[in-house]
Amino acid sequence: MCATNDKTVSVEVTRLAPHPKYKKRIRMKKKYQAHDPENVFNVGDVVQLLKIRPISKNKTFLAVPVPARISGKPDNSSVDLDIPLQSEQEEQTQTQA
Repeated sequence: MCATNDKTVSVEVTRLAPHPKYKKRIRMKKKYQAHDPENVFNVGDVVQLLKIRPISKNKTFLAVPVPARISGKPDNSSVDLDIPLQSEQEEQTQTQA
């Protein structure tokens, strides 16, 4: 959320919780101050918070990068089926004739 301070990032945690009266699920937000010793995180990065010893009055978490998620879908750019395009097939048949 904010990374302007030295070695500190402000992280917003969003969770779904039921409303006490209406029982509809609503988004609850809370801000935490987390320690970033190398200043590697920027605004918009997804981080994980680890509980550590208190570093200051408000800082008791360490920000660590989230490991990459493994998706079940193969990446189209890395899949090579060795099948020529239709235009390439037409060119090959014209050159053979």
